[in-house]
Amino acid sequence: MSDVSCNGPLLYNEDQYIDLHSPFQSANPETMETNPNVVNLEEGNEALNDATDGVHDANGTTTHLNRHLKFCPNLTAATKGQLKLNLQPGKSDSSAVVQNWKFDNSRIREVISHMIMVHDLPFNFVEYDLFNVMMKEANPAFNKISHSSTRQDCISSYDIGQKRIQKLLNMVNRVSITTDMWTSIQNIHYVVVTCHFVDAEFKLHKYILSFVDVPPPYSGVHIYDCLFKCLKEWNIETKVATLTVDNATTNDVVARSLKESLDLECKLAIDGKLFHVRCYAHILNLLVQDGLLQIKDVIHNVRESVKHVTASPGQLHLFGELSRQLKKPNKYLILDVSTRWNATYAMLSTALEFKDVFVNYKARESSYKTLPSEDDWKKVEDVCLFLELFNEATKIISGSEYPTSNLFLAELYGIKELVDHVASNENDCMKSMADEMKKKFDKIYTEAKKMEEIAVVKFHLEELFKEYVKAYKEPIASSSRSGDVDPSVSGSGGASTSIASRFRKCMKTGTAKFDQHIRSVGCVESVKSELAIYLDEGVCIPKEGEVFDALGWWKDNKLKYRILSKMAADILAIPITIVASESAFSAGGRVIDPHRSALGTKMVDMLICGADWYQHYYGLQKKEKEGK
Repeated sequence: MSDVSCNGPLLYNEDQYIDLHSPFQSANPETMETNPNVVNLEEGNEALNDATDGVHDANGTTTHLNRHLKFCPNLTAATKGQLKLNLQPGKSDSSAVVQNWKFDNSRIREVISHMIMVHDLPFNFVEYDLFNVMMKEANPAFNKISHSSTRQDCISSYDIGQKRIQKLLNMVNRVSITTDMWTSIQNIHYVVVTCHFVDAEFKLHKYILSFVDVPPPYSGVHIYDCLFKCLKEWNIETKVATLTVDNATTNDVVARSLKESLDLECKLAIDGKLFHVRCYAHILNLLVQDGLLQIKDVIHNVRESVKHVTASPGQLHLFGELSRQLKKPNKYLILDVSTRWNATYAMLSTALEFKDVFVNYKARESSYKTLPSEDDWKKVEDVCLFLELFNEATKIISGSEYPTSNLFLAELYGIKELVDHVASNENDCMKSMADEMKKKFDKIYTEAKKMEEIAVVKFHLEELFKEYVKAYKEPIASSSRSGDVDPSVSGSGGASTSIASRFRKCMKTGTAKFDQHIRSVGCVESVKSELAIYLDEGVCIPKEGEVFDALGWWKDNKLKYRILSKMAADILAIPITIVASESAFSAGGRVIDPHRSALGTKMVDMLICGADWYQHYYGLQKKEKEGK
């Protein structure tokens, strides 16, 4: 793993700039190639065969040696000792290598601290009796750890992770931020700040930077103060390119205040026109909620049906028995969160699979009064088919491990086509629902403004590219000018110094002179047409069944589009939803559960951020649906 990578397991021979200061005190292991204590079993077996070739000699002169091999006490002891050696695969299928191995208690403590953070475990987990029995069985050299030591280990691991993330942030010029606010079960208001950026190797990174409580009042200005404080602590307050938030009024204040602050330092591209990004998933939620109001009675009956079944263990058991008799899928009923349409969709689609079970359940449970009619179930089926495309589009554009800013327009267009089709069909039972959605869509852009908006996009694209050309032209020009400065001008060495300086300047190789000429003249002039060349190129069409990798394409073409590729990387890093931040709250009690409720907010901040960092570190992040 390179110094700037955050992928893969945390090993002590990696990121030595951090591990030198690690409190866990672990030495770098020797490699098997140079370690004299490593034995190759393939070579050892060959040597053993050579030594015992005579054991089975036909003349029988080595029979006593054969008997000695069976009962030799030293050989028996050596065989038992091999149980403590580390056996690893060799170069071939028939070989293996044995390496001396020493138990490192400090390394175990470090990994345990990562486990505590990632899996939301209490600090006193390390004091559980069976945990210690298991560790002692794994290795008798394991030393028991107290909960206070584990707490300190988590703090140390957080500090290590923070330095690693900070080094990554220092190497990028622009970052995109998503933020969201949430109230915990302890009635504490938390703001989560998540950072997104693309590194020099065109890899997308996403890290939670802060998970802090916000004291009252919960105004937009106060939230902005907390956000700006976080950005300043990470030294990225002048690197923020975009801020993605939902449509809450307070977030409008936050975005405006941060934009004004960055405008003072002239750090925003094209005067901040791209800065405030509204969460697309939130807009889609409002759109679908308006449509679902048209069938609210049907949704109410399904919701109450699910509530009735899950109200008591007896009713749930009866429903389960009926489900098994009818050979229904082994699934659980889902009770939705009424403010989230995708949760309502999940409830309806799951309940639809148990339609026959609900009918039989009604015949056996007299208190059940909200069974949907056959016509209601038909509407549920139509709604689920209609919302399936919405659900798939939401999954695609809500990813955080791949770019989404290049995907949402195609998904939005597909949804718009579906809404227009249903709204134009007079006989479709979903027409009233589609009509409400169409009104929302038509408010965004009318048909008459289509060409006008396309022209606006092209204009801003060209202006943004010019700014990138200027940004990368100035360092080149300044370095070129600095190379032409005669040191004798500011010195006091007289004419001889001036002559010597000019002589040394003339001694430059032809290659160096040509390189200087290209940097000062040709380099910047040629990149001005990169955007035009890119737009004139044909569209890259991936093979059938292959998912197009936008970042991979720009990595492969970064030499052709030296400036445009940098601009593309910054744009592809922009998230169009706040799901990456919102997911920190998605499980409710999981984030601030009972064993964490007594912790201070600073410790909660550390555990949540550390969990996010080490999930990425060990490759444990949730596999997301790839964008298509």
